[in-house]
Amino acid sequence: MGKPAPLYVLAALLSLLASKVTDAQVPANFLPYGYGDIVNPSSDDGSSGAIYLQQPFKYFGRTYNQIYVNNNGHLTFTQPLSAYVPYLNAGIDIIAPLWTDLNNFNGGTISYREDTSSAVLAQVTQAVNQYFPNVPFTATSAFVATWDSVPYITGGGVRTNL
Repeated sequence: MGKPAPLYVLAALLSLLASKVTDAQVPANFLPYGYGDIVNPSSDDGSSGAIYLQQPFKYFGRTYNQIYVNNNGHLTFTQPLSAYVPYLNAGIDIIAPLWTDLNNFNGGTISYREDTSSAVLAQVTQAVNQYFPNVPFTATSAFVATWDSVPYITGGGVRTNL
């Protein structure tokens, strides 16, 4: 395996279940979620508080020691972000695996955790090495954020991404 890399795999390996139907099966390549996760409060356009990371996260030349899990499907590093309409020139570093107008008042769960278990790190390492075979990588920490069955703000219900 490659040399250890003190970074989090957020964008490519988020455990996203932003909208699953009742009988949907979670794909085997998703990271486990739920047990031990911290749940975001129900709030339209809300966010977690600052989550202080066990290891710094390097992202596009910047190093961050904290992260925010925003209810509208994105992660930010310096401040929470309530926006649900993407705009490119905001000057905010963001990872946006699911940027839409969600409302967890109407159901669903938004949760997160930092994970250093050997099983999760092995799964993350394998996935990164599969898709980036020429980049030496060994995960030393993973941040798992999950938007599970959270409906759109309009109450249009839950749609499946699976």
